[in-house]
Amino acid sequence: MDAGVCSSAVPRHPSSRKTSRYYPELDQLSIVSAGASRSCLLLFLLLLPFLDSVAQSPNADNRELLHGSIFTAEGQPASRATVEILDLHGIKVASSTTDGAGNFEIGGVAEPGEYVFLVASSSQTSDQHVLLAQSNLELSLVLPATVPIAPSASERYIISANRLGVPAKARKHLVAAHEGFRKLNFDGAEREIDEAIRADSAFAQAFAMRAFIKLAKKDPSGAAEDARRAMLLDPSDSASFVALAISYNSLREFGRAEDAARRALSLRADSWQARLELAESCYGLGNFVLALYELDLQSVDFPDAHLVRGNVLLRLGRNLEAAEEFGSFLRQAPDDPRGDQIRQIVVTLRQANQ
Repeated sequence: MDAGVCSSAVPRHPSSRKTSRYYPELDQLSIVSAGASRSCLLLFLLLLPFLDSVAQSPNADNRELLHGSIFTAEGQPASRATVEILDLHGIKVASSTTDGAGNFEIGGVAEPGEYVFLVASSSQTSDQHVLLAQSNLELSLVLPATVPIAPSASERYIISANRLGVPAKARKHLVAAHEGFRKLNFDGAEREIDEAIRADSAFAQAFAMRAFIKLAKKDPSGAAEDARRAMLLDPSDSASFVALAISYNSLREFGRAEDAARRALSLRADSWQARLELAESCYGLGNFVLALYELDLQSVDFPDAHLVRGNVLLRLGRNLEAAEEFGSFLRQAPDDPRGDQIRQIVVTLRQANQ
């Protein structure tokens, strides 16, 4: 049975990330998450860099593999978009970029067969399976609807009016809640947040923080409610969308999680939590190659990140690399209660590849 492992954390407290959640599914080898549970905010995943070398085949010739056009959901050409052909193991075969009119050509070396055609433009990514049975295949693709645009650089650093109006008492309780969360005192942290909300019922950051606390207490439905409230009170705060993405992934509502994670990235492109949740939603939807691509864009060296990366690689048939990721997890978390299960998985994977 396979397991997708997810996690995330409040940015200011990286040392407190000790909670994982699990999704039992697929391969019998990936039983990593069977019933295990730790206490703190859920964090999810990361991945090995793509192999940049071109796949070689003694009987294949260099040729034009694919050409076509990429358009936005609004019907405009998607210029300077990255286009790639990857095999079904997530290994890059060839790549290119679109021109100003959204047109592209990709040439390289590839055996005839099924591949994944991937397009990345800004915070949007899309993939499609293609059959390369002949040279010069033509393909047009429309990117998903664009996530609402983030504020401009100048607006991004302006404190919103509702934040300026937050009373000092409410802020003091929020600081205390962060401290309680850092110490894994989730009940105490929640009491402080409740006091902050009593002092200011429109305190968006308090609702976002309470969403993270509820996630740590394994209440994703309550967390989603608080995250939505925070989002409505302050739509410029990426943290509320990160909390919403984690909540939806916990509830296995992967499509909604993807939308929330993309919105968070549109507000803060360097948010590794949002990138990880986006990769998690792709994993949950079965888009393993796309999950691998997202994981490659931002990396986090954290035990459960290696665990999830191992799951993704396992689903892509890259068993030895998966074993290395599970091994990294064991080195970083030698006392984790899942250790015996993971060690057995590593032994099984390595024996199968001898």
